Amino acid sequence: MVPPSEGRAQAGSASPDSLLRHVERYGTPLLLHDLATVRQRAGELRRLLPSGSGLLYSLKANPLPPVVAALQGSGCGTEVSSPAELAVAVPATGELPLLYTGPGKSGAEIAAAAAAGAVLSCESAVELARAVATGPRPLRLLLRVQAPGPPAAGLSMADGRQFGMLVAEAVELCRARPAGVELLGVHCYLGSQLPGWQALLAAFEQAVDAACRISEDGGLPLRILDLGGGFPWPYAMPGTGPDLAPLTAGLAELVAPLQRQGTETWFEAGRSLVAPAGRLLTTVMDVKRRAGGCLVVVDAGVNVLGGMSGLGRVLRPEAVFGNLTAPDGEPRQVTVVGPLCTPLDRMSVNTTVAEPRVGDLLCVQNVGGYASTAALSAFLSRPAAIELVTDGDRVLQAWTLNTGYRRLPAEAPAE
Repeated sequence: MVPPSEGRAQAGSASPDSLLRHVERYGTPLLLHDLATVRQRAGELRRLLPSGSGLLYSLKANPLPPVVAALQGSGCGTEVSSPAELAVAVPATGELPLLYTGPGKSGAEIAAAAAAGAVLSCESAVELARAVATGPRPLRLLLRVQAPGPPAAGLSMADGRQFGMLVAEAVELCRARPAGVELLGVHCYLGSQLPGWQALLAAFEQAVDAACRISEDGGLPLRILDLGGGFPWPYAMPGTGPDLAPLTAGLAELVAPLQRQGTETWFEAGRSLVAPAGRLLTTVMDVKRRAGGCLVVVDAGVNVLGGMSGLGRVLRPEAVFGNLTAPDGEPRQVTVVGPLCTPLDRMSVNTTVAEPRVGDLLCVQNVGGYASTAALSAFLSRPAAIELVTDGDRVLQAWTLNTGYRRLPAEAPAE
């Protein structure tokens, strides 16, 4: 396995002995989430941002209640996009920012979110009318807009996608705003997994430019400007992503004029906050040698880890596995597949792992985000993986994903 980088959160920091103890108690497949790493990562990311900025955690990455509570305890607000996420975020939110997003909110969602004190990210004139008709007063809204020009993102949220409105449409809404609505500012999220600090800064510059045009042409005071995120982090493989330290100075310079005029700046992050806290442990069930290569069958498939990868497409089979049982074995090139009765259940194709044998315990790092909640969890009706919440080597809680997260009794053995 790749050793952790100096001073940066890295999945796989727990000792092999403690991981083996967890497997003996709970079995595999087992997802582990370490709150100490979550808190460390929150501090690292907050230090990159301008002083006084808010950092919102996007629950779509991992809505496990202890993870959300740990991030709120570290000063992070929350960004939610469903009633279930709202229910997790509200109990401990307090004075922290709470934003409700999504391009197709129902009237019931709008009413519940507004009643909970959330700021609504308003997607269109149609949604604004629905909010006015169904929500309590006063309604607190940000106008979600698409900045012109797509970012260099792993997943673009702009460029004609279903999110938000055009700048000209936002200006029209500002000029014709209905009574009982507080338009607090602008929400502009350009894309996820931007490749480095230069791409991030360029995306934030586009968002600021769009927001300032709306403010000037529509007469909208910018009390809040949500610049989105896009902070990169690897998925299902070792590593920490690019160095973003050079972003700090440029970003502070960019938002300083806004902050001087009283604008509150928000940023969002999901995977980059929780991915390094997560590990998947899985057992080798079979090894099949074929003319075209070696197939390793494990007990965790796309029903456990990122079948949709949280990014709207089937996970590319490129997870990186470490062999915890025999880490010094001869490296072998193998294809790792899951236990599901479908040829689509491939976890990694032509990857290198220390000689895997039946019964060996394998580990995948950086899966604290978009693991079970982005998996094909209902496919073939297999049982959900146990998800263990730890704080270093200390076990706190065990959960499983059914129709929603369910906390397991402390005394109950794994099934």
